[in-house]
Amino acid sequence: MSDAQDSFVHIADLHFWRVAVNPLRLMNKRFLGNLNVALRRRREFAMANAEPFADAVAATGLKTVIMTGDLASTALEEEFVAASRFVRGLRERGLEVHLVPGNHDVYTFESTRAKRFEKHFGDWLPTEGYPALRELPGGTPLVLAPTVVPRYLSARGRITDDQAAAVSELLARCGDTVVVAGHYPFLHKTHGYASNRSRRLENAGALRRVLGESGKSILYVAGHVHRFSYVVDARYPGLRQLTTGAFFRTDHDHGTDGEFAEVGVGGGGFAVKRHLHKAAWTTTTAAPAE
Repeated sequence: MSDAQDSFVHIADLHFWRVAVNPLRLMNKRFLGNLNVALRRRREFAMANAEPFADAVAATGLKTVIMTGDLASTALEEEFVAASRFVRGLRERGLEVHLVPGNHDVYTFESTRAKRFEKHFGDWLPTEGYPALRELPGGTPLVLAPTVVPRYLSARGRITDDQAAAVSELLARCGDTVVVAGHYPFLHKTHGYASNRSRRLENAGALRRVLGESGKSILYVAGHVHRFSYVVDARYPGLRQLTTGAFFRTDHDHGTDGEFAEVGVGGGGFAVKRHLHKAAWTTTTAAPAE
């Protein structure tokens, strides 16, 4: 988009992982998550790719990154240490980072009580909590939406009616074109993914409604589903949703091992490019599906 007033990179679902062996650290939901890491996730997420992929992000020349959560896998201290080191590295490369937590960042009630995520990412979190209103360098409003809560078993997110109303109040203070970021997509199914009930955003309709009825041109960026999808909302034509695949996840079915998205904002619209790694980086322009 040649007349872009703002441009940013969207990064989703890093899932830094650590296999826990101390049984005292597994006396909660983490037992299941740790089993998943040991059997599957550690083979899908090559953490060694994180730094060279960060270099690829910096090489775009863009100066803003929006991260939509799941920096950790089971909210272990060691996972957050690795993830915060990565985020600091982006800042050292000259990038400004905005972020929201994912469900894996509040994976257990214990980690949430300990405020482990806040401890490691306090430099990047809004002091007023979520939702929060920020501004991108070119003046585009950015709303950071709350969509995660700890759960005993499921991977369901949640946005309450009060939180959705607070998002609506922030949107009313914005101009005509807005970027909104949250971990969970508000659509349960698109051409790119289908979420089962245990992984959906509870009360997603409330979030969709306040976004769609705001009268703004909105791009909602999310993660969680580990799949690329860019769509125009069928009910609200001014509302678009972008989900970006996991940053350094190996997709054995397609022979890829990472991706991020590049977004330009200007002229009341959005331009999206998908950066996909398969031996080398390739970039394609993405048109939204109707």
